[in-house]
Amino acid sequence: MAVIGARPATSPWFLPGRGRIRPRRSSGPARRGRRGRARLGASVDVRPFVVAIVVAAALAIFYLSQSTGVAARGYEIDTLGLTLADRRAEQQQLLTAVAGARSPAEVTRRARFQLGLQALDGSAVTFAQPAETSAD
Repeated sequence: MAVIGARPATSPWFLPGRGRIRPRRSSGPARRGRRGRARLGASVDVRPFVVAIVVAAALAIFYLSQSTGVAARGYEIDTLGLTLADRRAEQQQLLTAVAGARSPAEVTRRARFQLGLQALDGSAVTFAQPAETSAD
């Protein structure tokens, strides 16, 4: 079924010049542009420019998303590095405190002043004698 004024199918809009039908020209008087020249079929196909702008915009958005992601990861790595340095400094302080608490002088001082213990004389200490073995 034919429709009055219908045009035959053409190629996709983004492929310039392929299978396109020439625009109809009116038989009326030609329009004049700003400078007085006649505009007879002086149309410019803007579809390639639109496609180029859309592609450029997509690439720009992709670039910005990638650079933003890289910057965020960099800040996260810096923060984790600072946290690691803090934990290592804290670990060193704890190791120093443990080593100080284990020293014999510190153990003796705590036993005397905090627990009230006294050193024993040598006569108060007796050693067990080894048991004699029977020769059966």
